[in-house]
Amino acid sequence: MKSRFKPIILLVFGILIFTSMFSGCGNKLSEDFDEEEVKKAAENVIEIINEEDGEALKNLCNVRMRDALTDDVLKKIFEAVNEGGEFQEIEDMSIAGATDKASEEEFAVVVVKAKYEIRKFTFTISFTKQMKLAGLYYR
Repeated sequence: MKSRFKPIILLVFGILIFTSMFSGCGNKLSEDFDEEEVKKAAENVIEIINEEDGEALKNLCNVRMRDALTDDVLKKIFEAVNEGGEFQEIEDMSIAGATDKASEEEFAVVVVKAKYEIRKFTFTISFTKQMKLAGLYYR
C-alpha cells in the first residue's frame, strides 16, 4: 500500500517545488525568447509525448530535467496520456515568462490545452533560453 501513494506524494512535492521556484508565471516573456520558436517547441514536445519517444524527449532536456525523466517516469507519462485516447488537436496555447528565484534564470512557460479522443490535458512546459526543456507538468 505504501508504494501506491509514492507517485502521488512525488507529484505533490513536484508541484510545490515548481510553484516555489517560479515567481510571476503571468510575467511577460523575456525578449531573449522568440515566441514563435517557443510555440513550435511546445508543439514538438506534445508530438513526442504522443509518439511515446522517450529518447527524443530526453534529448530536448536540460541536464536536470533529463535526470528527472527516468524510464519509469516516462512510462507513467505515456500511460496517462494514452488513457486520453487518440490526440485530436491543440485547443489553446498561452506563453509567459518566469524567473527562478534562487538562480534568477529566466524561462519561457507554455500552457497548452490539448484535446484527445476521450479527455483533455493541460500541459505546462518550460524552456530555458537555450530552448532546452526544463519543466513538464500535465493534468
